[in-house]
Amino acid sequence: MKDKVKELIEKYDSIVIHRHTRPDMDAIGSQVGLYYLIKENYPNKSLYIVGDTNDMLYNVTMDIIGDDVFKDSLSIIIDTAVSELVSDDRYKLAKEVVIIDHHRNDSNIENSLFYQKSDFTSACEILSDLAKELDWVVTSTAATYIYGGMVTDTGRFQFISNENASRVFANASFITSFYPDIKDMYNFLYTEKLEKRKVKQLFSDFEVTKHNVAYRKNTIDIIEKSGLDVFSVSRGMVNLMAGIEEIPIWVSFTEDKDNNVILAEIRSRGIIVVDIAKKYGGGGHNFACGASLKNWNEVEKMLNDLDERAKENGNIK
Repeated sequence: MKDKVKELIEKYDSIVIHRHTRPDMDAIGSQVGLYYLIKENYPNKSLYIVGDTNDMLYNVTMDIIGDDVFKDSLSIIIDTAVSELVSDDRYKLAKEVVIIDHHRNDSNIENSLFYQKSDFTSACEILSDLAKELDWVVTSTAATYIYGGMVTDTGRFQFISNENASRVFANASFITSFYPDIKDMYNFLYTEKLEKRKVKQLFSDFEVTKHNVAYRKNTIDIIEKSGLDVFSVSRGMVNLMAGIEEIPIWVSFTEDKDNNVILAEIRSRGIIVVDIAKKYGGGGHNFACGASLKNWNEVEKMLNDLDERAKENGNIK
């Protein structure tokens, strides 16, 4: 399959790289990291990166291109395999489509080459492995983006299984051999403005179910009071409930008035919860996943499912 991905990249003079909406660092890191890998190894190709923007765009801007660019191009979608999550659906206009993803979802994108590595911790880890196996030249810039995605999607290497640990660290070792700017990436990821740190106090309290599932319900009112965007609340505040001995599962529910849904972000420590996310039309990783819920009634149903899962597994430490 790696050779087929390489073959399609070599086949096209024009390539557009997509990722999922509301990008996290793995989405940005894999999208931009792939851009720099292809740019270095195939310098004569025309390359474009497209998608929506947020505060995770590390030293990069998205390209604004016309529909005509796609007609003779290869579109590569990375870090998602679900059509409704792809940022810029004009991949449908492309000549051919390649999907590179590590999530446990099937793909509903037709007529595409689906390169799925669901045991990998991040899309960026897939890229590290690809670069190594295909003997690609890796620049420091490409390595910086790829390392950033690996760090964030593993929770700084906390959320890896024993059976995959040696492979994950081998891929991290490979990519860091190309001198990524780790200090600058860490400054970008793990420092924040004083005002934002103070705003977090609005989201510091939470409730707990009978079997110790921690949860927050972030309504439109509190989001507007915080001055943050929905993504910064939904994805950015969920782990304020992490690291508590008695809490094996934690989840945030955030109202998204623009899309008329409630975003569920689920996290756990050693308990598989992705099947519950899938039950509600979502997906992700075993221990970090999410879904878009229709209303607060669905929130209560998911919360009951998570509470039952916590009960089944006992109080895992």
